[in-house]
Amino acid sequence: MSLSPEKLFDLTGRVAIVTGASRGIGAKISDTLARSGAKVVGVARSDQPDEVPTDGVEYFSCDINNHSAFRNICKKVFEIENRLDILVNNAGIFLPIKQDADRLKSFSGMLESNLTAAYACSIAAADQMINAGNGGSIINITSIGGVVGFAGMPGYAASKGGLGHLSVGMAMDLGNHNIRINNIAPGYIITDMNRNTLTEDLPGRNRRLARLMLKRHGETWEVAAAALFLASDAGSYLTGDTLHVDGGWFMQGMTYP
Repeated sequence: MSLSPEKLFDLTGRVAIVTGASRGIGAKISDTLARSGAKVVGVARSDQPDEVPTDGVEYFSCDINNHSAFRNICKKVFEIENRLDILVNNAGIFLPIKQDADRLKSFSGMLESNLTAAYACSIAAADQMINAGNGGSIINITSIGGVVGFAGMPGYAASKGGLGHLSVGMAMDLGNHNIRINNIAPGYIITDMNRNTLTEDLPGRNRRLARLMLKRHGETWEVAAAALFLASDAGSYLTGDTLHVDGGWFMQGMTYP
């Protein structure tokens, strides 16, 4: 297959589900896929999205820890559209540890939401992709914190690191169905939720910038652009891989003591 450049990123006729779509990175990914021609179902726990969805995005309130409810959404999408092509597992949580008694609870909660739920969503979507017979793309949003780890967040590191390895295992299992599974590992991305933390804490900001090759924080559209690449025909020969959308933070950490 050889496509013209303008067709490589064209998602016209394809159907996508994006979790954690009420705001931030998830909302921007939903918007980008829809603007590229896909019909998008955005899913999050909130009754209403924090950011108004663009045309082409339909919003459903669903906690991804309710595995049967999410599976029903996948079934409903398939019944209506007769296909499901893209799943972006963006939903995730970070639970701070406030006292010793919270440590195991926080750890278990992050594993449940960030890893187990993502696996449940993936197999629910993959079943419908297989039914449709068109292949598909599953994109897991991990983190640089799941690659190198950070102090004070073992549960987050374990859950995101596990999610990254889950993608490789599932890519092996589903490659014969032409279902590709890849990761995006964002670095420090500015969202409405963390904007003040990333920009007003000047000592912290300067420490981060010192390890960033590009010397700036990322924007949500830059993560969404990577998701579009992996979801589209432009990324058709990538599976079991990870794109580090982090301004060089990861490689800087690997090459400097």
